[in-house]
Amino acid sequence: MKKKIKLGAMAFIAMFILVFAFSYTSTRLKRENSTAKPVLSRVEGLTAGGEKTMAVDTSNETQGMKDESRTEKQMQDRQETPEFVGIEISPEKQQLIGIKTEEVAPRKLAKNIRTVGIVETDERKIEYVQVKFNGWIKDMFVYEGQHVKQGDPLFTIYSPDLVSSQEEYLLALKAKDTLDKSPFSEVSSGANSLLEATKRRFRLWDVPESELKRIARTGEPLTYITMNSPVSGYITKRMAFPGIRISEGEHLVQMADLSTVWIIADVYEYELPLVKEGEEATLELSYYPGETFNGKVIYVYPTIDVNTRTAKVRFEFQNPDHKLKPGMYANVVIQSDLGERLSVAEDAVIDTGERKVVFIASGDGYFEPREIKVGQKADGYYEAIDGLEGGERVVRSAAFFVDSESRLKAAFQSLSGGREETVVVGGGETRAKSDIKISFSTEPDPPKSGNTTFKFRLADPEGKPITDAKVKFAILMPAMPGMAEMSSTDEAKPVGDGVYKGELNIPMSGSWTLGVGALMPGKPPVNESFDINVR
Repeated sequence: MKKKIKLGAMAFIAMFILVFAFSYTSTRLKRENSTAKPVLSRVEGLTAGGEKTMAVDTSNETQGMKDESRTEKQMQDRQETPEFVGIEISPEKQQLIGIKTEEVAPRKLAKNIRTVGIVETDERKIEYVQVKFNGWIKDMFVYEGQHVKQGDPLFTIYSPDLVSSQEEYLLALKAKDTLDKSPFSEVSSGANSLLEATKRRFRLWDVPESELKRIARTGEPLTYITMNSPVSGYITKRMAFPGIRISEGEHLVQMADLSTVWIIADVYEYELPLVKEGEEATLELSYYPGETFNGKVIYVYPTIDVNTRTAKVRFEFQNPDHKLKPGMYANVVIQSDLGERLSVAEDAVIDTGERKVVFIASGDGYFEPREIKVGQKADGYYEAIDGLEGGERVVRSAAFFVDSESRLKAAFQSLSGGREETVVVGGGETRAKSDIKISFSTEPDPPKSGNTTFKFRLADPEGKPITDAKVKFAILMPAMPGMAEMSSTDEAKPVGDGVYKGELNIPMSGSWTLGVGALMPGKPPVNESFDINVR
């Protein structure tokens, strides 16, 4: 009996211990689960039938979404880091680097489009000499390249049709002389009509009037008729030679009047909107230094060359002295008047490839970057379409140095993860300067290439050390011809009394820029830059 009582007591004690252990373990697990924040947790168990179950903690999934959203925002903040920021340059430094500004104002702009063209014959003044009957050439009085005047003899020709027509012409002349004395008007008028009909035939064949007079004077048909030049010009091509047989409508001589010529030039497609028919143009030739010719645009061709991205433009120039010869190369300038437009100097505009930026002189040595839109460029100025107002002053001289300083400051501002704050006063924007002071030292001093230790001290206006800042620093050497940009970044750790310490490897000696960024709870970020010479 005593033995059974002992066994029962031991079983009760064991059960009590098991219940207590289970309760303790369960409470601890609940406490750990309430404090833990996993992105996603899964709890597996068994159903009454022994099947596995899985539950998803949706509260932790929500937390994961928040974390993901925060990460995306951080990435977006990094992408929105500005390429340019406003900078302040002392009057002494402005004078040293030669900063000059110019006012944005309306100006009368005239754009000169320069191109190279080729002199060509005016196609409207090309003439072909033909005959309207069959025959044989006897003599040629002209040669290729010769200049002839209208009415000058070109060649002589024999044609059976001409001979028979001359005989009819002589009979008509005799009939007119005989019948002209008839008392009957019908008879005399008929003789005159016959004579006029034979003369008309010769005119339609382009036989000169002088040849008809010669036939009438001699009273005998001419074996060879002389054909004269219908126009004045140069013989550009001769296809007929003495002794050859020619057919009706065959080209014998090609002539061109070069008193006016065409210039065919290529103009880039982006300049075509400025090229209009009637625009004035000037022409210069290397063969005639100091001499210019005046002409105009008479036609813009309707197609673009896919390889050169140019369109052909036709110009007309007067050529009274025949100095412009087909085949010559010529420099052509089209003078396009754009009128009066708000403009900004070309060298004040910085082209980043994606946008155009200028630096506005806001006063007190502060220069503010501003993105603008520009139009046509003429006479060293851009047409200001958007982003500028008349009367504002932009940096023109030494804009490259201001650009470099602005980019450098923007890069260093990213160290602290923020920008200088601005305060709106009376409708305008002013800069809020930080009163935190940053000083630094190096080990070794002066710094040398290789591993260098940097110490930074942060203090408030009263000189009290700031111990709760997050400090990052970087060294940078801008890109130079033949050498890419070099930079190195690290975070400085607090070592006490407002001092922060970090180490960087300086790859080479030379002039470097040291940038320091500090971020303090509840205060605007601080960014400072220093010039250091590394030995």
